[in-house]
Amino acid sequence: MRWRTILLQYCFLLITCLLTALEAVPTDIDKTKVQNIHPVESAKIEPPDTGLYYDEYLKQVIDVLETDK
Repeated sequence: MRWRTILLQYCFLLITCLLTALEAVPTDIDKTKVQNIHPVESAKIEPPDTGLYYDEYLKQVIDVLETDK
């Protein structure tokens, strides 16, 4: 009789976990209904000054790496 109670408790726990996991799946958003109010500008965003003495060198290296294919 005791093993039936333990088995029932484990089944209840398993079913509860499965229902929680299935309910937590994110839903997709219909992208045709979403409107982009603020268009993204294609201008480059300047990185903030890092305060390093070789900051200008790092900027040049990053620019070369971004333009390199």
